[in-house]
Amino acid sequence: MKKNLFSLHKLDARKISKLISEPIVDVTITSPPYFNLKDYGFNKQIGFGQTYEDYLEDLKLVFKNIYECTKDTGTLWVIIDAYRKVGEVVPLPFDFSNKIKEVGWKLQEIIIWGKDRTVPWAHRGQMRNSFEYILVFSKSTNYKFYIDKIRDFQSLKKWWVKYPERYNPRGKTPEAIWNFDIPTQGSWGNGYIKHFCPLPEEMVAQIIKLTTKEGDVVLDPFSGSGTVLSKADNMKRKYIGTELNSEYIQMFQKYLECTGKDKRREYEAENKVLLKQNEFEKLILELRALKYIKVAFSRLAPNDKILINKIFVKISDRIPQKRNCLITVNYIILINDKNNNIKNSFDELCYKPPLSKFGIEPIFTFTSNLSTFISSLSNGPLFLYTNRITHKFRKIFRLEDINISSKSDIIISNIKIELNEKDFE
Repeated sequence: MKKNLFSLHKLDARKISKLISEPIVDVTITSPPYFNLKDYGFNKQIGFGQTYEDYLEDLKLVFKNIYECTKDTGTLWVIIDAYRKVGEVVPLPFDFSNKIKEVGWKLQEIIIWGKDRTVPWAHRGQMRNSFEYILVFSKSTNYKFYIDKIRDFQSLKKWWVKYPERYNPRGKTPEAIWNFDIPTQGSWGNGYIKHFCPLPEEMVAQIIKLTTKEGDVVLDPFSGSGTVLSKADNMKRKYIGTELNSEYIQMFQKYLECTGKDKRREYEAENKVLLKQNEFEKLILELRALKYIKVAFSRLAPNDKILINKIFVKISDRIPQKRNCLITVNYIILINDKNNNIKNSFDELCYKPPLSKFGIEPIFTFTSNLSTFISSLSNGPLFLYTNRITHKFRKIFRLEDINISSKSDIIISNIKIELNEKDFE
């Protein structure tokens, strides 16, 4: 393995096995040369001047070598488009996919990249072409895919306040249609971008977040203007690239030298959003824990409801034992009559919807002894919720209120939530 491996190399992508001899790559993100649409000015280049069959065979060779230098947990992301020839569309993305399946790559996902500022083609009898395919391949079924890192938790509808069980605690799952504008020529400063079809930085960053952690290795065998490599460096990943155009290599090196520190600072600032996502996840789970017992209480028979005096809610540190449960919650229930079967009523409710959809593993404890109940309460401030509203506490709970509070004030918790739906419209 070369001493200065983690850099951009002037090398034909078909010879990448001479550069990387071990499976060290975590993700490859690339866009192969357009078949016969762009002359990059090199003898025996991939694409221009080749037959379609030879073009596909060369790509097969490139991605066979990449397969061999990729970790078992690694993935391959290929941005590729169809094209027209002799009056009909040639389905290059699908021909390409079938070709590299022969060397072991497994197609896992097809993403549509809706792009603007593209090089359009639209002729009589055709629609304007404004998208490309992003084909996602894996080497094995055990591949890295950190979907939580790109969930959207900031644009959820206001209903998450009242219906937290309907929303993933980490945010909304992204769709397989991505909208990223292509950078305009020179938009990276001083006319940097001169590539035929540069990739958007934001899109590359999203793929890197999905597939790697800091210190992992990112590869681009057709580096072009170096978007993938520069973004990997900005995000504290190692990068390996190959490119034949010396001008592109020089531009990349100059760009990294001039902007690398600023881009790294931007990345570190963006990482603070993760803290907000963690806070959102905590809030959703707390809302679920409180609403869970509200819903359970509402579904009890009237004779069972009369038996309940107070319910203390506390999220446990214990890891859930049941499948599909996200948290364990202790529910300590003060009842008026110890000789009853109310536990059976709760157990029956918990194993069917809607409660079975909350992702909560409940631990119920029942007591008719007031002293025992009080001793189970947490130290520190406690908050009182009604049996109708659990996204906003009614008041701070005091022990002297335990026998004089309203019959609807039954839920006590160390969880403090004070949300107004109108604030999220």
